[in-house]
This record gives sequence, C-alpha cells and structure tokens, in this order.
Amino acid sequence: MGNIGKRERYYLMLLGILVVVLLIYFFGIRNLNATHDEMVVTRSQLQAQLDYYEALKTQNDAAMTQINQLNNQISEAESFFMPYVCSEAIEQYVLKTFEDAGCPYLVNVTVEDAPVRSVTMPDGSTAPESLLARRVNVQYSTTDGYNIPEYNRSVSVVSGGVIDEGALNALLEEMYWHGADSIVGYDEFVNALKTLETADPNCIKLSKVSILSEGGYILMSASIDFYSATFRNRVSEPDTSAPYVTWSGSTSINTDGGFVGRPFIIENPASAWFNVIMTDGEATAGNRPFSTYYSSTIFNEEVMANGLEAVLEIGEPAVQPDEIPEE
Repeated sequence: MGNIGKRERYYLMLLGILVVVLLIYFFGIRNLNATHDEMVVTRSQLQAQLDYYEALKTQNDAAMTQINQLNNQISEAESFFMPYVCSEAIEQYVLKTFEDAGCPYLVNVTVEDAPVRSVTMPDGSTAPESLLARRVNVQYSTTDGYNIPEYNRSVSVVSGGVIDEGALNALLEEMYWHGADSIVGYDEFVNALKTLETADPNCIKLSKVSILSEGGYILMSASIDFYSATFRNRVSEPDTSAPYVTWSGSTSINTDGGFVGRPFIIENPASAWFNVIMTDGEATAGNRPFSTYYSSTIFNEEVMANGLEAVLEIGEPAVQPDEIPEE
C-alpha cells in the first residue's frame, strides 16, 4: 500500500465512496422506495374504499330522506281510517250526538257491516290490505204537539207497580193541541247529522237519510258509515282518543231491577214493573214451541175462561192490565 501513488489513493477512496453509496441505495433507499410504492398503492386502495363508502353514505342519506317522506305519506293515509271498529263505541257515539243535539226520541238503532269492495292494485292484483266499514242505522221521531213525550221514563207515573193518580192526572191535563211550533225533533235531527258529517270527514260518512210523515209526527232515519282498514304493517301509531273508537260510556249501571224477556208476572221487588201481570191476550199469544200441544191448548183455554191471575193462583192481587206501566 505504501507504493501506491497519490492518484491511486484518490481512486480507491472514490471507489470506496461509490461502494458505500451503492450499498446505501440497495439496502436503504431502494427498500424505502419499494415501501413507498406499496404505501401509495395502499393509500389509493383505501381512498377508493373511502370514496365508495362516501357514495354509499350519500345514497343512504337520500334513501333515508325518501323513506321518511314515504312514512309521512303512509301515516297521513292511515289517518284517513279508524284504527279499529268497536260497534258499541260507534253506536254510543251516534246516539249521544243525537241526544246532545236535542233529538232523544229514538225509535230504532241497528249496527251492521256496510258493503265494501276489495281494493285492486295498478297491476290488477288484489291488495293484501282490506277496507272495513260498519254502518249505524238509526230512526228518531219528532213530537206531535199533542201527546206527552217521554224519554228514559222521565215522566213515568209508576213506582213499585203502583200508579200515582195525581201525577197521571197532571200529565193528562197537558194533552191538548199546543200548536205546530211546539213540535220538536226535526231541526235537532238535522243538526245532529251536520255534527256527524263534520266530526271526521275522512272516516265518518252519511250514506242515507230519509224522512217519513206519520200521523201528526215525523219518523227520521239515517245511516252513518264508519270506515276502517286492515294493514299488514302499520307505520303510524293508532289514535284511540276519539269517542267513536273506544267505549267511553258508563260501566257501572245498576241493573238489579231489569229483566230479559217478560214473564207472566214480574216478581222482582227492585223492578218498576214489580207485581205487574200480563193481559190475558198477551199471555195466550204465540204457539209456545217449547211445550206439548195439549199443554198449550189447556193453558190458553183456562186463561180465556178464568183469567191469567186465576190460572197462576196468585196469592195477592196483581196490578191489573190497565195499570201496566209504560216501558
């Protein structure tokens, strides 16, 4: 080495530096470049995933907005129908509406299913949801300006099966022509219909109204339809606060004095009809399908010959037929 000249030394130093640079490149910078390339590829892949999820997020936001709009439209459509139909509730509601309007003289009331058609989809198939409708038919009477009107035994003159002669005579004195202006019921009937018509136009509809003139008074009839529907998956919460949806009447009525079907004589002391006996004609009416033919024949003959009170062998006198209290 001592014989190497200065020039050769420089060349050797240069060669050493070159070797060191090459080593640094191959074992350092080259590896770093490869890692960097991998990071660039990874970053591009992650950026592509991020762009994909951002697009999904945008689509989801738009989808959620559309879903919310559809839910609002469905809820609005569902509100057009009653959540369910309770016959007792809608009947009670209708009768109370007429009573509150000053039209209490009910003649008849029935509840029935109203005819509805199946719902056809745009493609011609039948919708899985179905329309439901319940119809309340009512008939009310006006007064006639002469006879004494009564509502819920408000003018009853019978107590415990005994007639109050004084109260009866006072009422009979009111039986005279009070004039046509004293007749009530028609305007009140119309007002009740207007109330029903505007109560909930979406689900309560008047389907029929008729007027029939009788002997000095008017019979007024109406049919009111209540609409509901069955839904596969209801979106909105049903509103059950309306008085025609759930029962809101009294549930603690004393029925101790009531009876189902009238026997020959009322033996319940709690009844206003206590000790009232049927007339002989009422007692012999009908063919008595439950009895043998000879039993019914013998009974009818005995009643017609001797009277129902004698046939029943009642120990104490019953209220006579001409003293039967009004229903």
